[in-house]
Amino acid sequence: MKKIVKAYRKSWEKYEARIIKGMCELYDLEFYQNLIDVYIAPWFGAFSDPLVIGVKHDPDEFVDTLTHELLHRLLTTNHKYLMGDGTALGDEWKRLFGNEHDFNTLVHIPVHAGLKAIYLDILKDPERLERDKQYCKEHEESWGKPYVQAWDYVEQDDYKKINFDLRHSYDKLSTQ
Repeated sequence: MKKIVKAYRKSWEKYEARIIKGMCELYDLEFYQNLIDVYIAPWFGAFSDPLVIGVKHDPDEFVDTLTHELLHRLLTTNHKYLMGDGTALGDEWKRLFGNEHDFNTLVHIPVHAGLKAIYLDILKDPERLERDKQYCKEHEESWGKPYVQAWDYVEQDDYKKINFDLRHSYDKLSTQ
């Protein structure tokens, strides 16, 4: 386990500054917490609060998974908006993306739009984008369907417009 954590840490260090700065600038948001513990655990997938990632990924895929989970955290708990019960944020995302999406699809539309911007515009690495979409597609029958639907939405709409609209929605949310 220590070897895996060391490999994950080494891989993340190569990208950390660009990814964190990029996602914060993308949405004009700051993390509410200035330190976020990341737990690495066997027999787990990944989730954002608390931030836990399983050991099933290679170190480069770990970077993508951590970025995904950090986007969830930034979008739901930041200096402009603290999620609370999530009602205001859910309503705003339904307004932006439509009422027809189930919860898991709805929360992954902004994450995937953010990932696309990070992969293409910040890291300049389109292979990461394709790998992420393919990984979701490979798991569509088990857990991946909402992820695939969110990627489909982001691919059909302009990810830059989605991110622009999200950025400006937090100004509105901060006054509520």
